[in-house]
Amino acid sequence: MSLDIIAYDPVETENRKDKFEEKYNVPFEKFENDMFIPSKDDFFYYLHPQWLENDTKVYKEMRKAAERIQDFAEIDSYHIGYGHFHFLRKELGELVGVRHDDSNPFDPRIYYDDELVDTALLSFFLHSDCDGTFSSYDIQKSYDQFLKLCDGKKLQEKKAGKWRNEIDEFLKFWRKSSEQKLQWEFC
Repeated sequence: MSLDIIAYDPVETENRKDKFEEKYNVPFEKFENDMFIPSKDDFFYYLHPQWLENDTKVYKEMRKAAERIQDFAEIDSYHIGYGHFHFLRKELGELVGVRHDDSNPFDPRIYYDDELVDTALLSFFLHSDCDGTFSSYDIQKSYDQFLKLCDGKKLQEKKAGKWRNEIDEFLKFWRKSSEQKLQWEFC
């Protein structure tokens, strides 16, 4: 199983969602929850079977428009296995005062320096790796905090080790997302 972090422009995505809502008079989020799938089993279509065919065509058009919104909004992405992402964050965390204790697999713990309390950087290390979003603001703040707190000497040592490629790729992805004010979707 692998993790995909999709980086997208949140402003452009919202504009596309607004246009979708204007055109179809349905909020994009409600449509995404599949609340509008026409079915002959619905009571409404049982009473009005003549509208099922037309509504099904409209639904298919809406589905294609929704897919285009998601496809075109993606600017970059980062792909990694879930386990690898855990270890990557563990490696990066050591550079800024975040320590993982995985000695008990049923009760993993994370320790961090007081200066990280209530920061975007700590939010990055605590964020779910399965789902959810990480805002463009949090990406920018966490990246800036990482650069500020990162031990440069240790970073160079880690880049010389076995996590070299993953660290380089992720830091480039993080920097690009920060510079372009992108938002992340974990999936």
